[in-house]
Amino acid sequence: MWAYMLVATYLQPIAKDIIFGNEDFLHTTLFLKKLNNININDYMDKRVVIKGCGELPISETAYVEITKLLRPVVKSIMFGEPCSTVPIYKKPKTL
Repeated sequence: MWAYMLVATYLQPIAKDIIFGNEDFLHTTLFLKKLNNININDYMDKRVVIKGCGELPISETAYVEITKLLRPVVKSIMFGEPCSTVPIYKKPKTL
């Protein structure tokens, strides 16, 4: 185990970041870092569609994280394409 720690000590001064794991873990980690940098207030009281298809695979972790980040501020969250969405969350109407 100490060998990984030793490699990290040499990489840290010259690397932008150090991530240990397989390629899927790398992509998930980098995606989550980008996701956590979005300004969720830009989505305040908006209807949001989370795209379900694309050229690059997106992990389930990322879908859970975006839902967790947006739910407190958005009016609704839907999943899929604009022509066929699945409702995920709808903000309750206040009296």
